[in-house]
Amino acid sequence: MTGRLFLVRHGRTPLNAEGRFRGHRDVPLDEQGLADAERAARQLAGVGLAAVIASPLLRTRQTAEAIAAATGAPIEIEPDLIDLDHGRWEALTPEEAAELDPEAFRRFREDPRSAEAPGGERLADVERRVLAALRRIGERFDGAACAAVSHEIPIRLAIARLAGVDGAAVWELLVPTGAVVELRYEAGGLALARPELVLGGPAG
Repeated sequence: MTGRLFLVRHGRTPLNAEGRFRGHRDVPLDEQGLADAERAARQLAGVGLAAVIASPLLRTRQTAEAIAAATGAPIEIEPDLIDLDHGRWEALTPEEAAELDPEAFRRFREDPRSAEAPGGERLADVERRVLAALRRIGERFDGAACAAVSHEIPIRLAIARLAGVDGAAVWELLVPTGAVVELRYEAGGLALARPELVLGGPAG
């Protein structure tokens, strides 16, 4: 059976608004972030979700709570949906990270799958754990619809892999705060339902 899996980026936080890396910092949604969460909830209100699965961090849990309130679906926590551990880049701006670790940051921007946040996590490891978590969710709720609430970089890496996107083009994918990206799960595999929406093509 084909299941529907809606990958949701959490709403905006104060660190998003300042252009700073969030990572494992447990920051709440700001006013705009609460509106982002409500917008995502409205998109999913008529889908018939069986569950809303969120990363352990507060910003994803707040976004999941808005979706659960609109859909009546229960909330579960999945640790492998958590954000990239940015190590010593956490709470820095990209400019500050580039000044601190020029070569590591160049690789982060130009070839993210080969990059590592200094003192933190390899992006390739983030991609593997997030895709594995999404497949587990798809298998567990086979044929049903679920929402998985995660973070910018895990979502970018997952949909880039599914869309065949690599290198610096990973950062060009359309994944704003509160974004909802629909995946399909069938026979152990994941696919983007509408890849043109994240690749920047016409909505159709």
